[in-house]
Amino acid sequence: MRVMQLYMVGHSQPVRRLKDHVVVREPTLSLEPPLGPESLFDVNFRVTRNGRFEWTKDGVDYYIHFMPPSLQCNASPAEFILTQMAYVGVDVSVLQNAHLYGRLNDYLGEAVKRYPDKLIALACVDELKADTEDEMAELKRAVRILGLKGLYYANRGFFPVRYRWSFDDPRYEPFWELVRELRIPVFWELFAVPDMNDLSAYRREMRRLLRWCERYPDVPCVLTHGIGVSHLSGPSFPELEALFGREQVSIELLYPIGWGRDHEYPYPELQPAIRTLYQRVGASRLVWGSDMPNVERNCTYRQSLDYLRKHCDFIPSADMELILGGNLARMFGLH
Repeated sequence: MRVMQLYMVGHSQPVRRLKDHVVVREPTLSLEPPLGPESLFDVNFRVTRNGRFEWTKDGVDYYIHFMPPSLQCNASPAEFILTQMAYVGVDVSVLQNAHLYGRLNDYLGEAVKRYPDKLIALACVDELKADTEDEMAELKRAVRILGLKGLYYANRGFFPVRYRWSFDDPRYEPFWELVRELRIPVFWELFAVPDMNDLSAYRREMRRLLRWCERYPDVPCVLTHGIGVSHLSGPSFPELEALFGREQVSIELLYPIGWGRDHEYPYPELQPAIRTLYQRVGASRLVWGSDMPNVERNCTYRQSLDYLRKHCDFIPSADMELILGGNLARMFGLH
């Protein structure tokens, strides 16, 4: 629950007062920015229904629509996702395993076992404790026994120690050697920490990733949530240029989950940023992502795909096929 609360602090979705649904601006979840667990307010943070997360501060109830209102029980089982996939025309989905959803290795392993031709799942570990035998054993179990095919890894996992160190610390070298031994890709969730709006913090995390890439050049990886539009449209900076030059790094195209709140489908304002990425890294290093079911708070699942496949006509069809599945199929050895 503390992790969920952390993810809601400063989120793009507005905080509303429950009694009248008015948007409020005052901090109700934490000090800004939250440096550690002690920064989060004790507000009885809770999951309710219809996409809402709620809490109570100074006797007043607030909420955020982290999930779409149509998600009545805030649940997204495999069968729900498979129905959505069939409706939109998606053959295979990669299930990303972020901490705010829980420790889901076993849950996702069961889903993959039931639908091996439709679902690929990523494992998660406690990043802070990844140097321990227990966490390394858990990763081996997730891959070798449960059949998970990659690692989802978030730098916000170091929140409990106020980000005093991170994934590039030498203590984690045995863990990363295990990842290399297992021959699995890493899906990175890297945000500027502790302040997501701090460019210097973002550049610091990119430098960490570049150091990791130099140490483990044979481990493929995906930068989930992609590159922000502001970083692609504004002045370039060395860390971003270096990242563009790393062949092992693919970049997820995941814009509607954030962009769609304040912009209308089919998001023509996004096309210059996508064109820039396409020109700088090429089709072979771009992968489409939806963040389904969360994305339906902004647009439909179909629209989260069609803004790219139908409206970015500067990308040839052969390259679009790579972006929409071919690259990940190759990464996971599907053909």
